Amino acid sequence: MKITVDANILFACLIKDSTTRELFFNPALSLFTPEFIVDEFARHLVEVRKKSGLSGEELYRLVDKVLGQVALVPDKDLKPFLPAATSLVDDPKDWLYISCALYENTIIWSHDSDFGTQKRVRIVSTKELINIIGSLG
Repeated sequence: MKITVDANILFACLIKDSTTRELFFNPALSLFTPEFIVDEFARHLVEVRKKSGLSGEELYRLVDKVLGQVALVPDKDLKPFLPAATSLVDDPKDWLYISCALYENTIIWSHDSDFGTQKRVRIVSTKELINIIGSLG
């Protein structure tokens, strides 16, 4: 199953060993995210380290593992989809995720309520994704 993952899910994987992290590494999922997430990780590394309680080395290993699990879609590939994305959601932070979902033909895994106003791309929470995966097996 193809899924675009937004930052709140990716950061949740780094901060806590949880159902979200377990689901993130489920081999039934093909995960995608815009490549700008690498800069987001770098900008928030100190905060994530504090929240996670991991050592610097442990966190870097986990970041590598998380980024190795998700296909980073170049922002240049998403540019043609930005006009559609901007017409669907108001929050500029969500435009690249919508663009990625349109480009890769995926749903979006997120807990961001800003996506809820549009109807073109399906948005699922962790709980909803668990139910979907369960119904596939």
